[in-house]
Amino acid sequence: MKREIKELWLGDEFKPAKANIKRTKLKGGSSNPIVFHDYDSYIAKFQKNNKTTDDTYTPKDIYEAVLNYVRSIYPMEGKEVLRPFYPGGDYEHAEYPEDGVVIDNPPFSMFSKICKFYSENNIPFFIFGPGLTIFSCLKYCSAVIIAPQIEFSNGAKVKCNFATNLIGDTLVAISQELSKAIAACPSQNQKVNLPKYRYPQELLSVSDFQTMAKGNLPFSVNRNEAVIVRNLDNQPKKGDLFGKELLISGAAAVKAAAVKAAAVKAAEKKAAEKKAAEKKAAEKKAIPIELSDREKRIINNLK
Repeated sequence: MKREIKELWLGDEFKPAKANIKRTKLKGGSSNPIVFHDYDSYIAKFQKNNKTTDDTYTPKDIYEAVLNYVRSIYPMEGKEVLRPFYPGGDYEHAEYPEDGVVIDNPPFSMFSKICKFYSENNIPFFIFGPGLTIFSCLKYCSAVIIAPQIEFSNGAKVKCNFATNLIGDTLVAISQELSKAIAACPSQNQKVNLPKYRYPQELLSVSDFQTMAKGNLPFSVNRNEAVIVRNLDNQPKKGDLFGKELLISGAAAVKAAAVKAAAVKAAEKKAAEKKAAEKKAAEKKAIPIELSDREKRIINNLK
């Protein structure tokens, strides 16, 4: 039986219709290709297929964080985790075990259609969804909102939220628990360990001159005060200087340091003033939108 969520307008009052839901009996089993056994065997399904922008690149620790969260809000004991969204898979014609719960990252291009299918067939699900357009699922199910964006295995950083029919009459909920779990995943905190160097003040790069140019103090170097260098004797071979730089006299270096410090301070002050001015201008330009009498009556009638 289809799950129908209708929008009923009674005068000026909005009320969601209650859905008459009966679980559809669908077949499945441990050999079912959509039944999730372990991450490595699931990923193997992707190795021999050409990927598209809709294919999942969900890091293992992100998926486990989501799975653990679902276990904390829904009784998963005796349930089978289902992942029907793999290359060549057909979620509409897959066999869904009665004890199965779909926990997966579907193609966002079909997101609303997928939510509708699972809701109409009363198949329990908790799936990844788009960040800003997550409310497109609310006609069929609920939305769970998180704070962090997710960096996927292909390097894409995407703002995501979740759609589910596991939280009853709740329409929209935020989850600090899931937000923290995702933010704490090692895959979200990978940093490139490039070496960092602190160069002597007697070495000036083009970038240093550009920084000083942001300030108000003059600075120049005469030919007899500098030599052009491509590297320093104590610089690791793999860390050659970026382009040619200047090795300058001690007196010129002292002056350059003072000019640079003043320029940085001036730039910070200018940036703060600009930010404050932009905020004030935006607030001034903002057009206030008030609720209509009809909308106020709707709000007054909500529980």
